[in-house]
Amino acid sequence: MTPSRYRFLVVAASAALVLNSIPLPLHAADAGQEAVLREGSSEWNEMRKLNPSEQIDLAGAKLNGRRLREVDFSRASLVGADLRQSDFGGSDFRGADLHGAMLDEAYLGGSRMAGADLSGVSFERASAAEADFSRTKMPSSVLRRSELTGARFAGADLRGADLRESRMEHADLSHADLRAANFWLASTSGVNFNGALISDETVLPNGKPGSAKWAAEHGAVFMPVSKPVAAPNKAATPSFAASSKEMAGSSATAPASMPLAGKPAPQGMSPAQPLAATLKPLRAWRPDPKSIAYDADQYEQLKSNVTKWNRMRKEQPNLKVILREAPLSSRVLAYADLHEADLEKASFKRTDLDEANFRGANLRNADLRSANLEEADFREADLRGANLWLANTSETQFDGAFVSAETVLDNGKKASKSWADEHGTRFAEK
Repeated sequence: MTPSRYRFLVVAASAALVLNSIPLPLHAADAGQEAVLREGSSEWNEMRKLNPSEQIDLAGAKLNGRRLREVDFSRASLVGADLRQSDFGGSDFRGADLHGAMLDEAYLGGSRMAGADLSGVSFERASAAEADFSRTKMPSSVLRRSELTGARFAGADLRGADLRESRMEHADLSHADLRAANFWLASTSGVNFNGALISDETVLPNGKPGSAKWAAEHGAVFMPVSKPVAAPNKAATPSFAASSKEMAGSSATAPASMPLAGKPAPQGMSPAQPLAATLKPLRAWRPDPKSIAYDADQYEQLKSNVTKWNRMRKEQPNLKVILREAPLSSRVLAYADLHEADLEKASFKRTDLDEANFRGANLRNADLRSANLEEADFREADLRGANLWLANTSETQFDGAFVSAETVLDNGKKASKSWADEHGTRFAEK
């Protein structure tokens, strides 16, 4: 064997060892299959119909930015594929393997994902309204700021999933595993949590950790994370004859391995163990309570159901509303009762506030740009430093409100004393 031939074999062997250590696809997508797919949905579906038993290998395929509606990807391998910003509306991904794939900003409306492996998939800002994710494997998946209205996640594994700021109205999360999942600021009005499994590592929409109380209110099952237990003394003889007096004096809290809320644990479920430290990437982040200026419970109530919010305010007229710096942009809060509320630096950008009641409220430095303020009541409100640029102020009431030279009007100009006099408001220099 020549020296050059020997060196070649050594390099080849070293390369093979390196490749074998890479967890993602070790080979490129099937070139022939990828070429057919690039021709379009019809050609691809026809190929699959003629070859129903052919194994589909699109691992690592670059299919970003394409229109591939109603495509049959069932049982296909799309491991690590780049599917960002593509249109997969109505496509069939049932039983497919997509772990590690990228679907950021993709359109998946009405698609079928049941039984697929979506572990660690990134769906950030994706649109998947009415999609079926039933029984999917989605641990550590990223669905932040995604449109998931009416989506079905029944029985899905969403441990450690990042669902922050997603829109999930009327989604079905029944019997899903939501331990260590993060729902902070997610819109969960009308969501079905019946039988879903949560833990104290689950971050609720209001930023608080999951609890037995929340689980009971939503029909979910609460499983607290087990605490480290000292190893038992082998020499000690266990006693199984606890007296009734001892039992009566024991804690009412169930052991960590026992689910609460009166519902049985899912079949085959092992005792709860801390997940946050083992899930990658870490999805158990929650806001530091000290960093939140607004009341988390009030924030959740307001954004979830304005009718119930108004009823609550009527029943509790002396309730102090604290929503300072609350992120309420791009929401529908028409007719909301926010009189005398503390809304300093709150964000209402592009929010529908038609006929909302802000009478006497503190709106200093609030962001009301492009908001619909038609017939809203700002009488006696503090609008110093508030920004109303491009807001709809048709028939809005400002009588007695405070404005300053830092208040930005709907026309983009700063408020002045002459404007204040003309509109019946009070002008403050600071």
